[in-house]
Amino acid sequence: MSLVSNSAPSDLRIYKPTIIAGCPQTKELSESRAHVLQKIQSGYRKARKLLEARGGKAPACSSLCLGLLDPVSNLVINNLISYKRKRKRNCKPSRVCEVGEEEDLERRSLDGMVAFLTRLFPDLAESQAVRYLYLADADAVVAAVIIVSHVGMKRFDNSDPAVMEMALLKCAVLAAGHPDADRVVCAWRNISSRMEKVLCLLTRLSGNPPAHYSVTAIDILSRMLNEGAPFDCEEDMSWVWQLANARCPSPCSVPYRHTRLLSRTLHDAIHAFYLQALARLPAGELCSRFHRSLLKGGYCYGPLDPVSNIIINTIWYDAVFPPSKTLELDIIGMESLQRMENRSVYGLASFLCTRYHHFSFQQAVRCLLKADANLVLADHNLDPAAFGTMGCGPPLFSTAQPQGPPNTGVDKAFFAAAKAACHPNPEAQVKLLTSCKAMLGSAMSLLQDSSKLSSQDVQRLAMLLCPESPSGETGALPLKGYRHVHTRISKKVNALLNAYENMPNGDPKFKLHVICGVNDQVSCSTSDLPRGHHHSHVNFLATPKSQCGGGVPTLFFAEISNSYEDASFCRPVPLPLPCAAQVRCLHCEFMGTRIVHPVGMDFHGGESEFEKMACRKYPYDDDVGNMDIINHRFNLAESIYGSVIEDSLYDDLDGHKSKERDLSSMSIDAKILLLAKNA
Repeated sequence: MSLVSNSAPSDLRIYKPTIIAGCPQTKELSESRAHVLQKIQSGYRKARKLLEARGGKAPACSSLCLGLLDPVSNLVINNLISYKRKRKRNCKPSRVCEVGEEEDLERRSLDGMVAFLTRLFPDLAESQAVRYLYLADADAVVAAVIIVSHVGMKRFDNSDPAVMEMALLKCAVLAAGHPDADRVVCAWRNISSRMEKVLCLLTRLSGNPPAHYSVTAIDILSRMLNEGAPFDCEEDMSWVWQLANARCPSPCSVPYRHTRLLSRTLHDAIHAFYLQALARLPAGELCSRFHRSLLKGGYCYGPLDPVSNIIINTIWYDAVFPPSKTLELDIIGMESLQRMENRSVYGLASFLCTRYHHFSFQQAVRCLLKADANLVLADHNLDPAAFGTMGCGPPLFSTAQPQGPPNTGVDKAFFAAAKAACHPNPEAQVKLLTSCKAMLGSAMSLLQDSSKLSSQDVQRLAMLLCPESPSGETGALPLKGYRHVHTRISKKVNALLNAYENMPNGDPKFKLHVICGVNDQVSCSTSDLPRGHHHSHVNFLATPKSQCGGGVPTLFFAEISNSYEDASFCRPVPLPLPCAAQVRCLHCEFMGTRIVHPVGMDFHGGESEFEKMACRKYPYDDDVGNMDIINHRFNLAESIYGSVIEDSLYDDLDGHKSKERDLSSMSIDAKILLLAKNA
């Protein structure tokens, strides 16, 4: 995604979102596609020559250039897979390709490679996938390695292995129109735990001149592929990426600037920081008042680490601008939270670009990803002493940090951040951020500890940040407006949590801390249900009741059935690592909600839906493709303007009603026009 600078004083650099996608032009795409097809064609020639010279058969009409190794090795392995059952198509997988059929195989192989990449990376358009395949010479896994580097996913190797499992290969094979995708995946799974031996056999086959034992190598490979995996073998996919890294040209020049992909990684990382901050705030204050101040002024930029900045900004806003009344609410509005996260992204980037005028938005985002959205690490001139004590010396961030002295002072940079982030009172926030470290003094230790803050802790922080806090609430406010949604979700979540796990005395093991993500539009829409959709996906934090749990909240995922036919369930999920791969859900991505999903578990919107989309059997009423999902998600998930229905909850608390436009009821076309007008 590209961004443009607002009209502002010459020393400020304020950025906001635009609708520019950054996809390649038709001519460039055509040239890239032709190059990739040429490389695939070369792979077929090499594989045919290799197999025929060693007594094997030429590539069969089902031998696609798809797999987890280099293109030629993929063709050799796929050609040795045996098929015993009757195929759905008329052609038999073992039949050798006739004249003209190989060209179709090359095209289908490219379709499969594109599906592999778009399945692995959210927001990656098919045209962009072709670009990266061009850079990788038609090696899909090497293309993935290049994308990981380009979009700033520095913890990709630390992602849960199940995020990168064989399901990726199955989607690719289905998209290529293979008649038996399950058999292909099974064969690759058979050799996955014995890849060292497989590589030795492939090396034998590629020897020149052909040796007699190369024929034996073909027989051994064939047995390994078709006779099953060793007993009790564990599926470890790390070898895929290790081998791809070895094949990847180093350094790999990436001439493209897909800022939207880079920005997506930063958005996801910041959502992880907000989940951490919610887990640290005490449940009582969070449900009575901090849910409001977090959504009004809880930005993640500031002079501390992102989580501490969120906590400080939230506590300070509540103390300086207290609500006129209290509202008990155990749910954080998803749309409001995402808007706050989006505003934080533009605040962070505008801070850096204002401090260093030669920095572009794209460079600022890359710098922030390397620094984990920590301005102290991204800009060592912000606090040189703190930078030196964090164990992150200049060499680590030298490629990302701006060079030279800053062009503006910290106060102007924070003002630019507050303006870009639509802060209700930018001047007041600048005073806070430029002085909070001195105001907190020894209380800074409360923020440096990762444990949950107590009510006494937040009261102490509030007194230090705002010694003369104005008088606050005058009474309680009944829940209204969005009551039917909040009440229904809250009841369902509490029921699931109570039934999830019990202590020895029979009491529930967990109690609800806060609900921090809801998508109530999962599965196909229907007029038979009150909510219009069959399921809802929910994230919530729950605290163990026993002392041995340490009182630290655990993140949960819940799939809630809106009908009586399907069962609801909840499962703990780890807090997401910033800049790592995440478990994908087609329905949540379509709606633009950042819900954390479980690994290795079936849920609506998971593997089966992605497989249907690969087969062009879409889970929606209309034909919805990858680009439709990308555009729909972007228009819902990355806006910083306007209000949402959830804002009406706080109208009476603040003594006024929101004057911003309600985007929730607008059509996608209307949102696009509004974004274009504001650009």
